[in-house]
Order: sequence, then structure tokens, then C-alpha cells
Amino acid sequence: FEMGEALAGASGNTTSTLSKLVERTNPAYGKHMQDAEMFTNAACMALNIWDRFDVFCTLGATSGYLRGNSASFNLVGLFGDGENATQPAATSIPNVQLNQSVVELYTDTAFAWSVGARAALWECGCATLGASFQYAQSKPKVEELNVLCNAAEFTINKPKGYVGQEFPLALTAGTDAATGTKDASIDYHEWQASLSLSYRLNMFTPYIGVKWSRASFDSNTMRIAQPKLAKPVVDITTLNPTIAGCGSVVAANSEGQIS
Repeated sequence: FEMGEALAGASGNTTSTLSKLVERTNPAYGKHMQDAEMFTNAACMALNIWDRFDVFCTLGATSGYLRGNSASFNLVGLFGDGENATQPAATSIPNVQLNQSVVELYTDTAFAWSVGARAALWECGCATLGASFQYAQSKPKVEELNVLCNAAEFTINKPKGYVGQEFPLALTAGTDAATGTKDASIDYHEWQASLSLSYRLNMFTPYIGVKWSRASFDSNTMRIAQPKLAKPVVDITTLNPTIAGCGSVVAANSEGQIS
């Protein structure tokens, strides 16, 4: 995972090189989503063979919701790029990993399909041992992206991003003038396998079983920039005391001071 050098220096601007790409630990490795939900409505078609084996497919629509620590989404930012800079240099690269925040996204409703098979492996009287396997796929677009962070808090409706683009991104990233962007989407795949034992009791069939499931969500390494204006409108500086650094929040009209 390549990004800018870590911040260095006790005061003033960072002493690290803002335009230098270095290998950094990928914060997303080993991280788990706090919540991942996929909602599917589908119709099923099945082919029965010898009353013991079914091959089936489903066609329908899926929407989803993902929420997790910002580290699992690789949320990064650029800090220390000049105390009075109106915008970062074109060669500056994000140098801070923001891992104490929350990112969540909602997808739109998209076409979904699955294929699978189920079979009765063993029967004895009213008891049946069965197994099934299913693979499902969908690719919904991201409808809304929310970032809740102490450095920045924003919402993007129908976000767009860069696919396969290394840092640094163009200065127009996050503005309406950005080019080369694509709609953000989630490539969803899921594999399921189950084994169950059932017993028919007149009108009821109780069962007990185990199920294994593995799902993957792939965004194709898309980079989405925080929304911003293409040009400043008025001379306003916002203050977040959490990231004020060594700058004074009392004095004014001097470099490195915030009033």
C-alpha cells in the first residue's frame, strides 16, 4: 500500500517530503466490517431430478448497507502542506491514515442472480439428511456515502471515483470539474453451503443443520475524494481543535496562528 511519508517535525510544517510515495502498512488488512447487510427479493426456478436432487436458479433485485471503521475503507488525508496554503500542491500525497472514524454506505437496488443445487443424501423413514450449495452475485451502485470523522464529516450522493489511479489525484478531484471518474459500485459475491437433518411429523417438518457462508465486496480499488469547491468563495478558515497541532488558537494575523 503506497501513500505519502508519515508526518514528522515538532512544530511548523512537516519535515517529511509531501510528494514522496512510500510503502506503508495497509490499515485495511485484518479489519472487519461492523455491519454488512444485503437485502434480496427474488423468484426461484428449479429442476427436480429423481425426487432427490434439485438444480435451481434465482433472479431478483438486491440492495445493501455497509458500515465499518474508517481503517477498513482506507480513509486517508493530507496534513501539513503549508500553513497558509490555499490549496495543496499538485504533487502532494495523502500522508495520514484516519482510523478512528466511521464510514457507511448505502447501495441502490440492482439486478441479482444465483445458482445452486440441493439434494437428499440419505433417507430413513421420515428422517432425511440433505445438503445444498448456492452461489450469488450482484453489482449495485453506491447510492450514498457517509464519512463521520474528526478531520472531516461529509456525505456524497451517488459518489464517483477513480479506478486504478495512484496518488496523487488531480486537484480537481472532489469537484464538479473532475474527469476520468466512474460511478462507485460494489461487486458482491457470496458462496453458501449447508447440511441439515429433518424429520417429518404430519404437517410439520422440524430440522437442525449447519450453514457456511462467505461473502466478498469488491470496489475495484476505487479512490473517492472528499467534496470541495473548485475555487474558494470567501476567506474563511475552519477550526477543529482536535487537529490544531502546535498552532495557537488565540493569536491572529501571523503565520501558523489561528484565531
